[in-house]
Amino acid sequence: MPSIAIFVHDLSATGVVRNALAIAHHMQEVAGWRVRLLLGHEGGDLASAAEGIARDVLLTGKETRARRSRALIRAVPRLRALIRDNPPDILLSAGNHAHLPCLLATRGLERPLRVYRISNDLAHKSGNLSALPGAIRRRLVAGWITCDAAKLVLVSPNLAQEAVLSRALRKGKAMVIRNGVPLAAVAAQKDAPAGHPWFDEDIPVLIAVGRLVQQKNFPTLLHALARARQTRDLRLILLGGGSPEKRAELEQLAASLGLTGALDFVGRVANPFPYIARATALVLPSFWEGSANVLLEAMACGTPVVASRTAGNAAEVVDDGRYGVLVDPADADAMAEAILRQCDPATRIEPGMRVQDFDIGKTLDAYARLFAELADADQPAAAAH
Repeated sequence: MPSIAIFVHDLSATGVVRNALAIAHHMQEVAGWRVRLLLGHEGGDLASAAEGIARDVLLTGKETRARRSRALIRAVPRLRALIRDNPPDILLSAGNHAHLPCLLATRGLERPLRVYRISNDLAHKSGNLSALPGAIRRRLVAGWITCDAAKLVLVSPNLAQEAVLSRALRKGKAMVIRNGVPLAAVAAQKDAPAGHPWFDEDIPVLIAVGRLVQQKNFPTLLHALARARQTRDLRLILLGGGSPEKRAELEQLAASLGLTGALDFVGRVANPFPYIARATALVLPSFWEGSANVLLEAMACGTPVVASRTAGNAAEVVDDGRYGVLVDPADADAMAEAILRQCDPATRIEPGMRVQDFDIGKTLDAYARLFAELADADQPAAAAH
């Protein structure tokens, strides 16, 4: 029976983790592989979704309280020992944050075959960020990971705009497997109680989902909300984790914009779908993404969407505005206008059945085929050793 190990930092409610768990369950329950989750540390809102899958935890105690980047580096020796002593056929690095630890942990090892899932934009071109981190990420991919990988998987065609990844695609070193959404699971979970009093009132409620980091561009969304509220009363719920410092910054900005009482930080939740389904519209203002799961999830809930043009493959998902409204992430006025449009039943653009094209079943079947092809091709080499 072939085997695969999947590495993520923890089981937080993020798109990377949701996709990693979907792949793990599919490979174990449908493809019949032995599956192990390799975790920097255990715990997180999606821990229950990992039940039934074997797991190894690398860090404990005080080590788990370190910043993620430091914790991941500390995990490398134990990750290497686990892989060396019990090597799977395939090691999947499930998100960009996991690539360097996986690369270091497998340095000099012929096995397992490494698959690196490119889950986010490398350059972070928007948001007035320094070019240096983008250059480092490109070098990491171009100089090390591409050479080390049995295959790179891009979660959307949009990522191939990066020259490093475009070259990898041309050379057959990379392939595109689009993110998908579990339509049946969303349908089963979206009608659960949301437990938020705003949904019982007549005032439209917007929702945005993501960590409280610069990438997600929530300050521009708050400015847009303040401008839209000059036309009609609106409220905003933010779902997602983040540092107390980042939350305090957003709260201070909200207060200065007169949004006190119109903004609520709910934090991370294991099941966001009842919130998304009851919202008047979802706003995805990100400066960059790989392929935003929450956009697909909102469309699966039937919720109208406003998305940044730079949010990964958002333009493809909404078919250039046919199934949702696209905006410049830096233009708060345009974002406000889009929000007002999507809150008005007479003008809103509904998602329709577009999300059917992104059923996660197609995604998971593509991963299963890739892993099987890599394992089959490796059999003669493995036998020789």
